Amino acid sequence: MPPYPGDLAKVVLTAIGALVLGIVISRLFNWYRLRALRLCLLTGTHPQRAALSVALAPVIREFLPLLDKTGQQVRAIVMVPTLSGNDGEPIVAEVEQLGGSLIVRLAHRLGGTIRQPDDVAGALAEDLLYLYRHAASVTVVRQTPTAAGQDAAVHGAPARKPLGRNGMATLPRNAAQNEAEETVVPFRASPLGPRNGQSS
Repeated sequence: MPPYPGDLAKVVLTAIGALVLGIVISRLFNWYRLRALRLCLLTGTHPQRAALSVALAPVIREFLPLLDKTGQQVRAIVMVPTLSGNDGEPIVAEVEQLGGSLIVRLAHRLGGTIRQPDDVAGALAEDLLYLYRHAASVTVVRQTPTAAGQDAAVHGAPARKPLGRNGMATLPRNAAQNEAEETVVPFRASPLGPRNGQSS
């Protein structure tokens, strides 16, 4: 039997649909693979790397698309054990330009202490924000200092007070109250009499 034109149209539409679906899946896979390859953690234990991945993910999701739109391609974000500047002093992060792409290196340790994941994410955000402002020629219109910075600037006093274990500011030793120096307040007997077998 000769094929009907309706049968041929169904085959063509199915083939085109499969081709489009294949292209979309391959592009999504390549996009995901490129995003995953950008973050390379070369230091730390497994729990430390997991915490760093969680802390760095929002920064990467926020800033890399902006940098891609400005034409700045970040090839890799690499976490290394330590970084040092030209004079040998430890540094937090560095940005290196190779051709048209950038590589951001972050230090996991600063001196002898391991940096917290939030500190590393903050350093990455500062570097990526600088790169975005530089590439997009952004002009900062206004900056608001922190409350601690305002207090220090206005009063000329140190901004931080030492904190005790409970998070409250500790009092100087002479201003702290001592229970032995307090006055004794006598309690009056209850008008209902002794309770629970207590004598007055």
